[in-house]
Amino acid sequence: MRIERIRELDVELISYLFQTAGMEISAANGRFFQSEDNILLVAEEAGTPAGFLYAYVLEAPHAVRPKMFLYSIDVFPRFQRRGVATALIEELKRLAAARNCSEIFVLTNENNPAANRLYQKTGGMRENPDDVMYVYPL
Repeated sequence: MRIERIRELDVELISYLFQTAGMEISAANGRFFQSEDNILLVAEEAGTPAGFLYAYVLEAPHAVRPKMFLYSIDVFPRFQRRGVATALIEELKRLAAARNCSEIFVLTNENNPAANRLYQKTGGMRENPDDVMYVYPL
């Protein structure tokens, strides 16, 4: 398996990744690739995308070291349970350490046992059992 950081817009790849993950895509966003703080990692097996994650380096006004926000991770069904997600997270951990991030954080739901197992297995620690997320659609 190979993990690659995608640094340039590849409309065909972006469309394939998000459609295969079951997400709608109206258009690929070339601006995402203009910042070193935006990260897209793609796992490939024998030249075929197996999964991906994307994350953001977040600066804060009250901290010298940034944090890494793991926004989304997806492994395609035929590649699941083969270490793809673990490899993606390990590469993200390496990139976050290289950027001097203080931590990586990710949000998930209690009713997503696969995600919870993955995050625990890869060293994630649950900080608050009562976290709630609100979204403001615009």
